[in-house]
Amino acid sequence: MTRVLGIHGVRNYKAADTTPALGGKRLRDDWLAALGPRVPGLDLETAYYADLLRSERQSDTLEDAELALVEQWALAWGVDTAGVQGRATGWLRWICGQVAQRTGQRPAVVERTVRLFFPEVTRYFTGGREPVRQRVREALLRHRPEVVVAHSLGSVVGYETLHELADELDVRLLLTLGSPLALPHAIFHRLVPGPRDGRGVRPPNVRRWVNVADRGDFVAIPKGELGRVFTGVEELPDISIAPLWPHGVLDYLKHPSVIGALLTR
Repeated sequence: MTRVLGIHGVRNYKAADTTPALGGKRLRDDWLAALGPRVPGLDLETAYYADLLRSERQSDTLEDAELALVEQWALAWGVDTAGVQGRATGWLRWICGQVAQRTGQRPAVVERTVRLFFPEVTRYFTGGREPVRQRVREALLRHRPEVVVAHSLGSVVGYETLHELADELDVRLLLTLGSPLALPHAIFHRLVPGPRDGRGVRPPNVRRWVNVADRGDFVAIPKGELGRVFTGVEELPDISIAPLWPHGVLDYLKHPSVIGALLTR
């Protein structure tokens, strides 16, 4: 049996998740259904923290701190926002349209994702970091995985927590999916530990780090950026997991390149 721990990304809070245990079970069942038939001998658990970043806000209107992250994200995709006045709905829609053109996605899908993603990122870095990392820390120490699979914001949480547990774990493979770790200023420069001489480093308790990003995944910063600013990362070739929604974790988990990485760990 191979012990695997999954660390989820954003958009994972469900009304039925009345306790973290139920949320974790739901996630585990979903991930196991995607991986189980393809990767034999899995001992899979998931670290659930979605409830800790849940917002009670009734509107999906972004606040100033969240819009500042959107601007950094746009710049990373080569979108110059200097000529667009203000930060109202039209500003956001224009930016999402520009990124959609670069990634071949529908502008409405990009905008909806941005409105869901950046509030959770903001909450993580402004008060949610320690409780979220505590959940993931407990799951790592309890399950002691040989493989960690981290999706989206989960790659940020996993990266920081694995560094924290550098002397306590031996992870054969860290597999990051749709990772925004390289997003300048909004994420990369806020990591703990922070970059040294402009570069992040593979956690010392990780033997191999493989990153996978759909060519149209607009949450993952442009292809190749992770390997450019982090040492010790293997970038898999361009893939397409799902043309209509290129950031979904279950589509990533079912893709042959991800399965191949798990089978050759």
